[in-house]
Amino acid sequence: MRKILSAALLMLFYLALVLGIAEIGTRVTRAAPPVEASGWFWKVPDATTGWALQPNTSGRSYNPLYEYDVSVAINSRGLRAYEFIDYAKPDDVYRVIVLGDSFVEAMQVELQDSFPQQLGSQIAAATGQRVEVLNAGVGGWGNDQQLLWLKEEGYKYSPDLIVLAVYPRNDFMNNSELLESTNQGRILKPFYHLENGELRLNYFPFNPDEVPEVTQPEAVIIPDTIEDAPLVGVGEWLHNHSAFYRYVDPRIRIASPRFAAWLGRIGLIEPGQESKVAAQPRDYVPLAYNLYHRQLDADWQAAVDVTTAIFAEFQRTAVGMGADTGAILITAPEQVYADDWSHILDQFSAMRAWDLDMDGAHRLAVEALNRADVPVLDLLPIFRNLAQRSPRLHLEDDGHWTVAGHDLAARATFNFLAEQGIVPALGDARLALTIPVEGRSWWEWFVLAILLLLVGSLIWDMIKTGPLRWLRKAGAGVGTAGELIGYMAYRRQYVLLPLVIILLMFAGILILAQASVVGPFIYTLI
Repeated sequence: MRKILSAALLMLFYLALVLGIAEIGTRVTRAAPPVEASGWFWKVPDATTGWALQPNTSGRSYNPLYEYDVSVAINSRGLRAYEFIDYAKPDDVYRVIVLGDSFVEAMQVELQDSFPQQLGSQIAAATGQRVEVLNAGVGGWGNDQQLLWLKEEGYKYSPDLIVLAVYPRNDFMNNSELLESTNQGRILKPFYHLENGELRLNYFPFNPDEVPEVTQPEAVIIPDTIEDAPLVGVGEWLHNHSAFYRYVDPRIRIASPRFAAWLGRIGLIEPGQESKVAAQPRDYVPLAYNLYHRQLDADWQAAVDVTTAIFAEFQRTAVGMGADTGAILITAPEQVYADDWSHILDQFSAMRAWDLDMDGAHRLAVEALNRADVPVLDLLPIFRNLAQRSPRLHLEDDGHWTVAGHDLAARATFNFLAEQGIVPALGDARLALTIPVEGRSWWEWFVLAILLLLVGSLIWDMIKTGPLRWLRKAGAGVGTAGELIGYMAYRRQYVLLPLVIILLMFAGILILAQASVVGPFIYTLI
């Protein structure tokens, strides 16, 4: 009994030691997001678009995986744009509006790193002209909401150029009342419909109290929290006090969604997307992925038709404002990275039986924009061509563009505007389609310096001792360590074995440091 108790206490000691080291390491490296939730920058409802950015709000934006942490400020006119850009346009200013969704909103990067702002800087550098660019994008907006904003608000800025950033992965669904309301489980915005080939607008101005209920939502809806879960209090305490918990939480959701769903049921983590998926039938596939069917059904074809009409109305509106137009097609991460697509197929295995076409949505978008006489650039071939180079163009978990992705999109758009003559002042100017190499963080430089010091210690000790003598000494040390480990295993001291190995590794580092000219410095670190 005493041996069992001793072993249990020792195992608890190991666990506490490992968790303590992990907690300290997570805090020192700042690898986990803060306790506070990421900022909230939207207002719901909005009479024009259903939802919009809340004017005069600011804060920090980051996701649970802490892939980014940026400052966000919404100006007084409800845009993530610079406050000095007013409705009145100075005579010497070339003004660009970039319409889009969350890729244009770009809350994963600093404002100056977003592709609209980079594009503006590139045009200014090439033409010598003052250029102002408005990021007129809001997360979740479809092309219908972008058109409504342009008609109700955007025209006031007197733009010279309007760039429509189309995200085929979502936009066809977003523009369809049937598909979008089924996906969301309710009607959240105005919708256009086609009647005898003409666009008609419903639920405008938008009032959520006056829209019908959705009787057949796409998925089983689960609550955000499970109040009677037995360990809710423990989960909340860990979230508020442990950086390592906040680091591990989103990674468990990615690595093992079913296990994460079980943790959500007992309250150790908050229910998330994986809990929603676990509550669905086994053959469940999110509605948005139905766009990858090679042959679209009638509902999706109707979404394509209304989107085509919206593009045509966008072009008429822009021409009426005296603005030039262009469109770019935004990439989805699973279209660019094969591993991302494999992960989706593993999660929703019913899709493996489908006749899939990953590029079909982009071809449909190009056709629709061509019919509307809107010049279009498909970014998908460009992104795929450079996808295997580091760094990534899409964030691994969030899915939006990284700084490198925004940079590449801006360069490609610049070249497109020049080649198509949309911005004549650009002339023959072209930019190289390259991916900038990100610099190392201070922590990476610190770790690299320590490793170089240790390697330097090893080489110095070999030179000072002599190679043969050093090898004999090293062999004797390794042999002694092996004998000790073998003795512990022979005596069946398996519980103590991990501690012995840790101590031997630590002793090896100390021996290396002692033999080196940089030893005193390394001693101060460890």
